[in-house]
Amino acid sequence: MVGKVLSGGSRGKAASHPTLPEAGTAEHKAAVAALSPADAARLILSLKPKAARALLREMPDALSLALYAEFDPAVRDLLTDAAARDRLGRIVARLPVEEAADLLASAHSDLVAVALADHPQADAVRSAIAHREGSAGAAMRHRFVAAPASWSLADVIADIRENADRIDKLYAVYVLDDDRRLTGYLKLRDLLLLPPETLVGDVMRPDPIAVSADADRGEAVRLAAREQLRVVPVIDAERRVLGVVTAEELIEIGRREAEEDMKIMAGLDPEATAADGPLTILRRRLPWLAGGLFGAGTAALVVGAYEDALTEAAILASLIPIVMSLAGNAGIQASTVTVQAMSSGALWIGDITGRVLRELGGALLNGSIVGLITALAILALGGVADFDRPPALALTAFLTLVLVTVQASVVGGLIPLALDRLKFDPAVATGVFITTSNDVVGVLIFFLIATTIYL
Repeated sequence: MVGKVLSGGSRGKAASHPTLPEAGTAEHKAAVAALSPADAARLILSLKPKAARALLREMPDALSLALYAEFDPAVRDLLTDAAARDRLGRIVARLPVEEAADLLASAHSDLVAVALADHPQADAVRSAIAHREGSAGAAMRHRFVAAPASWSLADVIADIRENADRIDKLYAVYVLDDDRRLTGYLKLRDLLLLPPETLVGDVMRPDPIAVSADADRGEAVRLAAREQLRVVPVIDAERRVLGVVTAEELIEIGRREAEEDMKIMAGLDPEATAADGPLTILRRRLPWLAGGLFGAGTAALVVGAYEDALTEAAILASLIPIVMSLAGNAGIQASTVTVQAMSSGALWIGDITGRVLRELGGALLNGSIVGLITALAILALGGVADFDRPPALALTAFLTLVLVTVQASVVGGLIPLALDRLKFDPAVATGVFITTSNDVVGVLIFFLIATTIYL
């Protein structure tokens, strides 16, 4: 499959790519036309973008379409110039609605507009693309194997054989009533091991697990992992089966969800790619950098508000980086664990109190140990360095680090839950947001304690 080549071609030792005769010759055209999708993908990814676009223009429509369908969206955008857009439009105009929507679902809006300019059912394709945005219905495939409860297993087997050329992979047979409502399912072992005259309704497994078409695509992945399903049926509000999310799609959804979370955690727009140009980088990264700048500026204002304290005891300035670092790290650790638990379905509403108590206990232990180490270091330095009241400064550092660790851990564990309740992506909590907010609160706690105990 081309997709496997694309995912691994840039790491380790890449597979060798074929060489072509000199461009412009008949041998060159014949060699290009004879390329397999896998060889074509390796060859294109070994070239510079300009040469890759030129080679893509020489390929037959069927081969180009196969590559467009399997290329990562970032690679696809990099290879799509004006000529490629026009050609893609001509190819897409000949595709059925569902295939056109599958191809264009992750493409930029300008490419979609050009590609659909000549499609006879452009509105239907746009509607199908819109339905694909982030939902389980977007990821489903419409072909699946189903049978009524009144059939015998012999009838099911005969029907499967009759339609063998239309079946790609077979994981289960879904049992539907007269209104296409999902009532049960059969495993393949049932077809192989049970007597052929057995009725489907007598041996089907009732209460099948399914996901709503409007549910988030990540819910299909979590459901499949929790119930150990290879495929997940997709139903509407009346439990009518619309399609299935295949094993391949579940893997792809999981990969995309992980990539999006990683980007958000790093303070990046989820749509950011390695192919972004300078203006796109500006648009996608500047808001996050500006948010970090705002948080750092707020922390600077807090420090400036205690200018007199720093003037009176300059030694306090040396502890500010320690406080900010500990606050940010503790918050990120707690929020990351919470986001991971939410993504995997390991965190539920009834466990929120327990989750907070566990974070509180762990933060007290971690903060106490780090605070004690810092306090002992200050006392040791007090014997060789000249600064006032080392014991009072050590106590200030100890209490500050304990409170900052507790505050950052508890807040870091709760903010993803609050964001999820407000319909925001919880992964935002592990990026710039949690780091800068904990920096500000941590510095404020430090100066409040310092002015009370040390000054």
